[in-house]
Formats: sequence, structure tokens, C-alpha cells
Amino acid sequence: MEWMTVQEVRFSGAAYCGPCLAPLMGALLNAGDANPAVIEPDITADVSSGDVEVRMTVVADDPVAAMSVAFATLRAAISAAGEAASEWEASASVLHVAPADAADGVVVAA
Repeated sequence: MEWMTVQEVRFSGAAYCGPCLAPLMGALLNAGDANPAVIEPDITADVSSGDVEVRMTVVADDPVAAMSVAFATLRAAISAAGEAASEWEASASVLHVAPADAADGVVVAA
């Protein structure tokens, strides 16, 4: 089954957020290429606050497995971005998951 996951992450060091987005997105795309369970990862961000939203569809048996894959994929991407993301430390995080065919039901506060 396909699950839409949305990870809202606030990174400390908001000023450092902008330059890290391209390397992080590249690492997410590579992670998605390496894992066929990860489909179309994407990032949106407010660089002034350090708020980042990472969305991806995950193929998994249940929502807990989908959350595990999404979380591990983001952590692996941050690690793979290496020096480009070395200053990133998550100060807060929320993970939402819903069936992909009901993804409009995933409500994220703006």
C-alpha cells in the first residue's frame, strides 16, 4: 500500500538552512533511487525560520512501517549530505502519515 508521509522539521541555525536545501534534496533523491519503496521525495522550506517540510510517498504494509521508512530516509539523506548539512540539528519534528489515495486528508499547519 502507498502512504503519503509529511515530516515537519525545525532545524536550529535557521540562517544555515538555505544553503543546505539543494544538497539535502539531492541526497533525498539518491535515497529514493536506492529504495524503490520511496517515491517522489520533495522539500519545501521557510529559510527564515528553519522550518522544513519533507514529503514522500512510501510503499509499506502499514502506517508504522511507512513512518519508519520516511524517518530513516530523511536521516540517511541528512547524513549523506555530509558537510553540507553538518550544522543541521533537528530541534523539533512531527511526522504525519495517511493513505496516499487520501493524501488530501493530511493537514499540515501553515
